[in-house]
Amino acid sequence: MATSISASAFLGSWATSSIAGEDHIILQAKVAPPHVRVARPVRPRPMMKNVNEGKGIFAPLVVITRNIVGKKRFNQLRGKAIALHSQL
Repeated sequence: MATSISASAFLGSWATSSIAGEDHIILQAKVAPPHVRVARPVRPRPMMKNVNEGKGIFAPLVVITRNIVGKKRFNQLRGKAIALHSQL
């Protein structure tokens, strides 16, 4: 059983199809530009920080001593204490 398509079944012409004429201009306007620049997300620089800062038993004593003596002198005392401890 062969079916044939008659010329009367075709409604419209090639000139009014969706890819010719005014529709083609509308389709071109909706196409995205070929090069879309997207900024790279900015990564924060890793910070070297003590995650356990302020959580120890002697933390308040250490902070008070550092504030009284000063950071530079405190770090010198701390270095000496660590050196003495490592010799044991």
